Amino acid sequence: MKRIIFVCSGNICRSPMAAGFAKEKFTDRDIKAAVISCGTLKLNGHKAARFAIEAMKEVGIDISEHRSQGINTAMLRVADDIVVMAPEHEAFVLSSDPQLRTKIVRMWEHSARELKEIADPVSKSLDHFRICRDLLDECLDTWIETWK
Repeated sequence: MKRIIFVCSGNICRSPMAAGFAKEKFTDRDIKAAVISCGTLKLNGHKAARFAIEAMKEVGIDISEHRSQGINTAMLRVADDIVVMAPEHEAFVLSSDPQLRTKIVRMWEHSARELKEIADPVSKSLDHFRICRDLLDECLDTWIETWK
């Protein structure tokens, strides 16, 4: 069973949406994986952002029970893949343990577009969350295809 951690800043927008998609996609493809998400800001116990919940609900995925958790080195060390949303998340992971470099997956590199990150929609409109949601969906499909 693969152990996958999705990392963003607050663990209330991008990483919970990505984890929600991943759980569904892995189930659909009969991929055995434990999926969690966390944030570099180390916020604990916060619900996903209202628009993150709403955007995911529009595509039939419920992340309303999500509660944020901060990142820690122990969880990173047991992961098979650490999926980051932006270069600062990669830098944060590597500052905690440089040996984790081989586990890092840059989500934005799995887009058909040339991106430097998956932009954070926090404090923005529902449309920004939809754009982020659709980008995560695309990137996850592309990344999963690389496993074959």
